[in-house]
Amino acid sequence: MPTVKIIMLVLASMMLGACTSDAQIEPKKVNIEQLQYNWELTHIDNIKLATVIKSSLKIEADNKATGNLGCNLFFGQVEFTNNQLRIGKMGNTRKMCSDIENNVEMDVSQVLNRWGNVMIDNETLIISNQKHSLTYQLIAKTVK
Repeated sequence: MPTVKIIMLVLASMMLGACTSDAQIEPKKVNIEQLQYNWELTHIDNIKLATVIKSSLKIEADNKATGNLGCNLFFGQVEFTNNQLRIGKMGNTRKMCSDIENNVEMDVSQVLNRWGNVMIDNETLIISNQKHSLTYQLIAKTVK
């Protein structure tokens, strides 16, 4: 009886293996124009932000970035190539913030001022690196 089970498992594995493919799934190519909007941060590492945290990202047509890290405002120049983004020459205000706001700010600035992978799906923007993933929702299509 155990031999029959082993044979069945081997046959099932062979059939399932025949259905797989070596084809790699290529991420969608993102262009800079798709990023040039107003975005609101909703999740860090797939954890929904508290409603008291208002973190945002605005990318303008001249590739200037501004927004709110969680408590402090920031600004910088967007660099974008091969679905990777960073905000160079990033500066920010220095207000006193709560512990939760400080934690959000540290995570957001850590992702934005280093190269991160960019994905867009409908009205969701995800920027991630080896440490964190930021999920933004589109809040305004017009940027001037």
